Amino acid sequence: DTQLPSAPELAAYGEMPVGVRQLEMVNADQINILAIDPAAPKPEEMPRYDRPLTVEMWYPAAAGASGDTTLKAFLRDGTTEVTLTGRAVRDAAPAQSDTAYPLVLISHGYPGNRFLLSHLAENIASKGYVVASIDHTDSTYRTKAAFGSTLVNRSLDQLFVLEEMAKLAADGGEFAGLYDADNTGLIGY
Repeated sequence: DTQLPSAPELAAYGEMPVGVRQLEMVNADQINILAIDPAAPKPEEMPRYDRPLTVEMWYPAAAGASGDTTLKAFLRDGTTEVTLTGRAVRDAAPAQSDTAYPLVLISHGYPGNRFLLSHLAENIASKGYVVASIDHTDSTYRTKAAFGSTLVNRSLDQLFVLEEMAKLAADGGEFAGLYDADNTGLIGY
């Protein structure tokens, strides 16, 4: 993205370098809404499955971070893959700080993907936030399925990812101390 001279002051990137990582999460034992036949009688037991979720996490990176700054995403047709170029360095070391950064969660619409607001995620991370953006299974350009899955699962995905991010930030977690999981915001798209 290019910042035009007429852009508002807060549109400018912050001073922190930015890293990005892909996280794979599984929300176990969820109701499989797509396996329920709406024309059939209500099943005795709801079908269940382990729901996979891919999350992209942008965060303040250690000074001097360098490396790959591209992201692979699919267009709306669900088959055409494109390369997006940003500022975030793939798998950069997180910045060391005496205080935890606030966490922001981005949740795309139907259909969409976790990269729709990558420019905003980078911008926010450059200002001292950690941003987690979810690929909602059955709601992405590549996995688009019946809208009922989105209605049932989107808010459950959000809660699950917030809980998992809290675990990763807790003492002993992979990102211990990086962000404050109790200080969160949600951006819906």
